[in-house]
Amino acid sequence: MHDNSIILPQAGALLVAQPVMDDPNFSRTVILLLAHEDAEGSMGLVINRPGSTLDSPERSPLVEWISTSVGPHVEFIGGPVEESGYICLTQDLGSVAHVVSVDMMTDNPSEDSIHRVFQGYSGWGPGQLSYELTENAWWVLPSEPMDVFDSDPFSLWSRVLARQTTEIRKLADYPIDPTVN
Repeated sequence: MHDNSIILPQAGALLVAQPVMDDPNFSRTVILLLAHEDAEGSMGLVINRPGSTLDSPERSPLVEWISTSVGPHVEFIGGPVEESGYICLTQDLGSVAHVVSVDMMTDNPSEDSIHRVFQGYSGWGPGQLSYELTENAWWVLPSEPMDVFDSDPFSLWSRVLARQTTEIRKLADYPIDPTVN
């Protein structure tokens, strides 16, 4: 059941943490891969970890982006890299185009787009993600257009696995702690 050959890591794919992942930053995460080059490294965003609401006046542009985002209206924890930075993913409603990044501090949220704000990101150095794939840390799976804007991020890990057509779909109900079964 450790088949990483479903698709190759590439921008737009999902990295889904295998149940044996013991790093608390990535346990049961679903990551949208934004960039991948073995020689350069990889970058992605954890899309199933809602964080908290911001209400600080000095962050008012950020608060506006979060308050107009797809619910839940909180910042999401994108990963443990550059946690003081923010990335906003947006998609035009009339388009099936891929998700793009915007500069939140100079642009205002468009009424014709849906978006979500992420604090920090997930990153891998050159060759690191490929190594982790050989160690069965991740499955590389196809994404669906609205995965990043899912309204129930807490169950996204299980639902992504359940929609697969291979043996890994059987792990969708894998318990968080299998010793208590």
